[in-house]
Amino acid sequence: MKNYLPPIFCLFFLFVSSGIIAQEKSHEEKESMKGMHQLTLIISHSHISEGIDEHGDKKWIVMPSWGFDYNYWVGEHWAIGLHTDMIIENFSVEEHDGNEIIERTRPFALVPALVFKPKEHSSFILGIGAELAKEGNVALTRIGYEYGRELPKHWELSASLMYDIKWNTYNTWVFGFGVSKFF
Repeated sequence: MKNYLPPIFCLFFLFVSSGIIAQEKSHEEKESMKGMHQLTLIISHSHISEGIDEHGDKKWIVMPSWGFDYNYWVGEHWAIGLHTDMIIENFSVEEHDGNEIIERTRPFALVPALVFKPKEHSSFILGIGAELAKEGNVALTRIGYEYGRELPKHWELSASLMYDIKWNTYNTWVFGFGVSKFF
């Protein structure tokens, strides 16, 4: 019988353990984030509890998605940004009231966001935007958390968890891993 660690555990271990062996810069050496731009590419999965399978039964569905975020750091702890993601498959969902099934064709979310980074590795995200699809657009509110680990030369690896509340339709949990470049 094989003994292995699940890939998620391995990635989590990588993020947590890297702080043990990494040398931290002193407070005086730490470069200011104010005025910096941040571009992030994210590979993720969108989890939808109101999904409908091919037989018309309600079921939790998981769809692959990509994200691309831009942030401008207006201060040490605050950034404003534009966060996007696209579910790369088509799916059906049941509206909150349960009276209608809606088709979604590769929906694309566009969310102006506010980012608060109270500590070195943790960021909280809040935004209001829209999910765009050929069947119609849906307003959404995004609430999220991101844990990032700085790399040399202004790069960062991150893990994120977002919750999109799609007004009067369905909700989505998005779990992803990203790589960022600061300039």
